[in-house]
Amino acid sequence: MKDLFARIIENKGPLGKWASQAEGYFVFPKLEGPISNRMKFQGKEVITWSINDYLGMANLPEIKKVDGETAAEYGAAYPMGARMMSGHTDFHEQLETELADFVHKESSYLLNFGYQGILSAIDALVSKDDIIVYDVDSHACIIDGVRLHMGKRFTFVHNDIESLKKNLERATKMAEQTGGGILVISEGVFGMRGEQGKLKEIVELKKEFNFRLLVDDAHGFGTLGKTGAGAGEEQGVQD
Repeated sequence: MKDLFARIIENKGPLGKWASQAEGYFVFPKLEGPISNRMKFQGKEVITWSINDYLGMANLPEIKKVDGETAAEYGAAYPMGARMMSGHTDFHEQLETELADFVHKESSYLLNFGYQGILSAIDALVSKDDIIVYDVDSHACIIDGVRLHMGKRFTFVHNDIESLKKNLERATKMAEQTGGGILVISEGVFGMRGEQGKLKEIVELKKEFNFRLLVDDAHGFGTLGKTGAGAGEEQGVQD
């Protein structure tokens, strides 16, 4: 059956060209060896740019030691349940408290991974009457989150404060009609460009416009600012 499928798609355009490798490079790239800046791919050593171990901490001896001790005490499957049902623990609360303190905020909330986190945050912060104004070069996860929004949304030119201001003027008029609010979305460090968002200038616009600000600081967290609290701290607007 597999051979038959391969023969069928072989005659269906460019997809068939890669039929024999479909589960290798073109769908699921398979890296081998310890997480590092150099790993094995298809038998060759390659420089690794695609993993999320930005700070190079995944294989630190002290990290691996704690991993092993925790697994030995609690088992690798702990807590074996969704937080909503039976999976909430003291460790969740401890980490959330420590993370909130670290970024100088009132509280924090843990989600399983970044994509889910930003989608959930956007969905939780807006209703159909609200207007979203977001940087056109926002990461794909933000764009997907904005797509779920039932109300109006506008983009502003990347890091262009004048463009943002014009869109805030438009959004303000619309919010007056809907009775909703405005959510501005930017990134602390733009993952696809490597440059900081203009958070200081955006915050300055709060003197003129009424809006809430959501910052995806996945790449600023732990790397920028005096204490590592992120792009907000780096630019002096973390509060």
